[in-house]
Amino acid sequence: MAQPVIAAQFLRHVANCLELTGRSAAGILADLGLDRDAIEGADTEIPLGTFLIFFERAADLARNPSFGLHAGRLVGSDSIGPLSFLFLSAPDLQTAFASFTRYLDTMQQASRNRFVVAGDSATFEYRVVDPTLPQRRQDAEYSISAMFSLARQYTGGAIELTEVRFEHERAGAYAAYRDHFGCDVFFEQDTNLLAFSARHLGHRGKVLSPVLHPIMEDHLRRRAHAGGEASLADRVRSAIAQAPLDCAPQVADVALRLGLSLPTLHRRLRAAGTNWRALLIDHRMVAAERLLRETGRSVADVALAVGYAESASFSRAFTRHFGRTPKDSRSGMSRGQS
Repeated sequence: MAQPVIAAQFLRHVANCLELTGRSAAGILADLGLDRDAIEGADTEIPLGTFLIFFERAADLARNPSFGLHAGRLVGSDSIGPLSFLFLSAPDLQTAFASFTRYLDTMQQASRNRFVVAGDSATFEYRVVDPTLPQRRQDAEYSISAMFSLARQYTGGAIELTEVRFEHERAGAYAAYRDHFGCDVFFEQDTNLLAFSARHLGHRGKVLSPVLHPIMEDHLRRRAHAGGEASLADRVRSAIAQAPLDCAPQVADVALRLGLSLPTLHRRLRAAGTNWRALLIDHRMVAAERLLRETGRSVADVALAVGYAESASFSRAFTRHFGRTPKDSRSGMSRGQS
């Protein structure tokens, strides 16, 4: 599977935020094989895993467990390149969220982004869907905070959130999250999400001219078309990752989405040395291993989270996949952290 990448502009913003605290980003960049020149180019890409590691180390260096939240608060029109211009130049807030969601994957791979309007509520969801990537609490908090910041700038501070959710456990005082978002914040959820009243969606922004919006859309569309096509196995992995962990997509639906007949999908996967069931199980098992590593959930809770009705069948599948039981896996991780 190809290594997912992210536009270096995201890392540049995080590095700038670190240096605003009086700490230099140079040491972390050097440890990761990067330098300032490597993150200044408009079209430069870096591994997403490298970005996630940088973010966590930057928070440690700044001695600020809320570093991601604060970096998100500082996002402006020039912070994340064309995406921030796209959002702030939209003709209304609904278009701002919808177009941002549509084009985020042109600058960041292996992420799930959804904007949904249902009745009186609107939600924006973000999560990294490659479970093999390292801890990503700072990135999740930054991403949700950045979207809130852009929406506040767009509406002149008029938008109010109704709730925020995060996949990870809470770190630090709950009041820091409550004060930052101005609403209830929930942890150890299935995704990272912000919600607000749909009455805000018709708000028209005054930050940037809407004339700029189609120009930025065209730029991002061209960037997407120039990105090349992933292997079929990678595209199937991506389709599996887009669905909730506890509700796998149907293989026939994925084949239809990819423009293939079901027999053709199975044949081409076999030719690539894999199959649908192997890809699905691998995704679930790696996600389960991450939940065991990064949360305090019980084995039974993790089993339910990744789609198993009871923990015994999950434990057997986990043991076959990794050669160790979930309990052994968790205890081994605990010893390694002590």
